[in-house]
Amino acid sequence: MNMKKRFFTAVLVVLCAAEGFTSAKVEQKAAAQAVPAGSLTIYVVRHGQTIFNLMDRVQGISDGILTERGIVGAVNMGKGLRDVPFGAVYSSDLKRAIETARLAMEQNRATKQWSVTEKPELREVSFGIFEGDPNWVMYAAFAKDLGLSIPEDAKSIGAATAPIAQYYGGDMKKFLEGLADFNKKIDTTYKISEDASEVYARLKKGMDAVVAENPDGGNVMLVAHGQSISFLLAAVGVEVSAQLGNSSVTKLVYDYATKTYSIDGPVGDMSYAEAGAKM
Repeated sequence: MNMKKRFFTAVLVVLCAAEGFTSAKVEQKAAAQAVPAGSLTIYVVRHGQTIFNLMDRVQGISDGILTERGIVGAVNMGKGLRDVPFGAVYSSDLKRAIETARLAMEQNRATKQWSVTEKPELREVSFGIFEGDPNWVMYAAFAKDLGLSIPEDAKSIGAATAPIAQYYGGDMKKFLEGLADFNKKIDTTYKISEDASEVYARLKKGMDAVVAENPDGGNVMLVAHGQSISFLLAAVGVEVSAQLGNSSVTKLVYDYATKTYSIDGPVGDMSYAEAGAKM
């Protein structure tokens, strides 16, 4: 596997726990529809493909609309989950997440009544001055700040990030944290960026609210974003090596007795969307 492919596989993954959440070492478990007593199963979904995803542009708090492929992916994912009864549906307050949640739940036949609860705490990481730029521009600037040499023709995300991936020795948790801290440091004009500690604190607040609002357990859907989900997984102790695709699903289980999270099944599971596409 070449460096570019390895990076795309690893850039949205997390390797170890971070301070801030009550968490436990994650154990991979067989996927199951049944919800254990005293637990809450959180179906964490990445939004469908957007125009910014298609154009390979930086998309944090800026909001690209869903492409046709993104709409179809969200619908198919919803079909794959149509027999799961959801007690609540959450999304970040960005339109691409709200729309994904709506499209998915419109396919559900096990939930009689639902509405999408928007939580700004679940929104994507803010990339400050790079919002809307080609992705390679942001990563090239980050690499330069680390003292790394970037080829002049590095006009793709793979070429611009390869030296950074090597610099961090494959530890993508440190990569993501470093990128957030870099954006915060240089955003002296607009001051809309977040450092890693701020991202963790924001997500903790959102997840604490989700847990508190569902004391009887059950299932909830939570639609968020590539890097915010990666930070979230890091915070609850998930060690994974899977890419988070658009309309993918990762199941987190919160145990009320132990106040810990575990993961149920694969991270970034595309099987729900794939099953829905066949219906």
